Amino acid sequence: MIYFRELRGFLAMEKKNIRITVFHRIILLLNILAAILLLAAQICCKISPAKFWPAELIAISYPYLLFLNVIFVIFWLLTKYQCSLISIVIIILGYAQLALLFQFNSKGSESKSENDFSIMSFNVRLFDLYNWTGNLKTRAEIFDHLKKDQPDIICFQEYYNADKGDFQNTIALKSFLEATNAHVEYGKTMRKTDHWGLATFTRFPIVGKGKVLFEEGKSNFGLFTDMKIGDDTLRIYNVHLQSNHFKEKDYQFIESPDSGSNEQILRSSKSILYRLKEGAIKRAQQVDELKIHMNLSPYPIIVCGDFNDPPFSYVYHILSEGLNDSFKSHGKGMGVTYIGKIPFFRIDNVLFDDAFKCNSYAIPDVKLSDHRPVKATFQINKKTSE
Repeated sequence: MIYFRELRGFLAMEKKNIRITVFHRIILLLNILAAILLLAAQICCKISPAKFWPAELIAISYPYLLFLNVIFVIFWLLTKYQCSLISIVIIILGYAQLALLFQFNSKGSESKSENDFSIMSFNVRLFDLYNWTGNLKTRAEIFDHLKKDQPDIICFQEYYNADKGDFQNTIALKSFLEATNAHVEYGKTMRKTDHWGLATFTRFPIVGKGKVLFEEGKSNFGLFTDMKIGDDTLRIYNVHLQSNHFKEKDYQFIESPDSGSNEQILRSSKSILYRLKEGAIKRAQQVDELKIHMNLSPYPIIVCGDFNDPPFSYVYHILSEGLNDSFKSHGKGMGVTYIGKIPFFRIDNVLFDDAFKCNSYAIPDVKLSDHRPVKATFQINKKTSE
C-alpha cells in the first residue's frame, strides 16, 4: 500500500514541476507497456503457434524485452526508485525464463566411471558439402575435432552421405570413431546415391531403433536409438525440427533493414514474417507429435538436436517438460550455439530425464558449421532397465 501511495503521489506532482512530470509520466507509461509485453512473453511460450502464431513472435522476443525492462529499472533507480518495482516484479516472476538465458555454473567434471558416458549433438551442415565456409578443409577439420574428442554418442543433424566419391561420410566416420555403431536415416535422396538426413553413432550396442516422421514433409524428422550401457537400456532421440528457410535476400534485409525503397522494405518484411509464421506453425505440429512418442518410451530418454527455436519458445517448453536441461545444470553464460547470419541463439540442446545425472556441459569453440557442437557427460543414477 505504501508503494502505491508513493507512486500515486509521484504521478500527481505539483504544477511547478510540470515539465519533469510530463516526461516522467511518458517514461512510466512506456515502462508499463514494456512490463506487460515482458509478462506476455513469459506466458506465450505455453501457447501453440499452430493455434495462435503471433504468440511465437512475442515469446522469442523475451531477451529483448528483458533488456528493455532492465534499462527502465536502471533509469528509475537513478530517479524515482519506487517505480523500478514495476519491471523488477515482472522480471522476478519470469525467473524460470531468465535461467534459460543466463547461467553461471562451473563446467563440471568429465565422467570416468564404467557406466558414465559423453554425448555430443552437432548440426554439421552437410559437412560443408557446398563449401559455404569458403574453406575446402572444413570437412577434414570436423573429422579432426571428432577424432580428438571421441564422444561415446554423437547425434548429427543435417547429415550427408554419398555412396561414392569424396563424401562417403559413414564409412569415413567409422574408420576413426570409437562410436562405430551407427543408426543412419535419410529424409531425402537424389540420384539414388546422395542422401540427406540424421545419424546417431554410439560405442554402445544398439538394441532398437526407429524413425519419428512428421506430417509436414520429409526433410525434418527424428530418430530414436535404444542402446545398452552395462545392464541398463536408454533411448536417445536425435531431432531436427523445421527451420524458417530464410533466403539470402531475407538475411540481407535483416542485416540492413533501412536499405532499399519503402516498397522493398515492406515486401522484405512480409517475406520474413511469412517465413517466421510458417516455421513456427510447422515446428509446433512436429513437437506435439514428437512429445507423444517420447511419452510412450519404455526407457529413460535423452533428447538431442537442433530445435530451430530458442529456449523461450513453445517448442522448447513442450520438449523440456518433465526433462532437465544440461545447459541449466552446467552451462555458463548465454550458451549460444547458432553462429549463422542471425546469431546469439541457443537452439541446439541436450535434455535428459531423472534417470541420469549431468556431470558436465560444454559448447566447444568450433566454427566449422553455422552451429557449434554441444557436449554433455552423464552418469546413470538408477537402473533404467527396471
